[in-house]
Amino acid sequence: MSHRYRWIFLAGVVVALSGCLSTLPTTMDVNGPLPATLPPLAQTLRATIGPTNLVPAQEAAVPASTMTATAAIIVATPPPVTTAPPTPTLVPAPTLVLPTLPALSSEERWRLQQLNRQIFAEPRLYTTKRSELYWYDPVNQQSVLIGIINGEFMAQATFTFRENNQLSLEVPYHINHSYGLSSLSPALIERIRTAGYDEWIETFVFLTPDVQAKG
Repeated sequence: MSHRYRWIFLAGVVVALSGCLSTLPTTMDVNGPLPATLPPLAQTLRATIGPTNLVPAQEAAVPASTMTATAAIIVATPPPVTTAPPTPTLVPAPTLVLPTLPALSSEERWRLQQLNRQIFAEPRLYTTKRSELYWYDPVNQQSVLIGIINGEFMAQATFTFRENNQLSLEVPYHINHSYGLSSLSPALIERIRTAGYDEWIETFVFLTPDVQAKG
């Protein structure tokens, strides 16, 4: 086919197609009656399915009631809260307050060593062949030997010595003068001064068979 005849053929085809298109309706109504030119298959489908309602894309989303219910569930279900166990309250221990004991004087400490002390109405004269004369040091709380006496001596009270539970006589002693005991050591004199005594102290002898009351 020559070039000239080819153009003539194409022009005829175009004219034929234009005539066919002019017979179709310009606007198609989806829900209106189908044109009579539709094939029988289209007519059958429409009769079976029925009118078609197109739903916009925005309305095809999840209904508002479903969204509200979902939101309510989320709000009504808070995350679990972990509660720490309560810290036990420690009760402070009571403070133990010990009573303060009063300070005792040298004489009071000496009197504590004399059980059942009985003072004579008048000093009594005793005699001994050999007796040890003691002094109680209230500072160091111990008995100290002053010396050995024999012959006569004066007693002003009787008592039981706490340390050995022995009956004793309380004998006043003039330091470095009485009963021939005049050579007390400087260390002993210092202990007597530290206890608060000066010229006289109370000494004692144990009441043994060697000690006898006189007169």
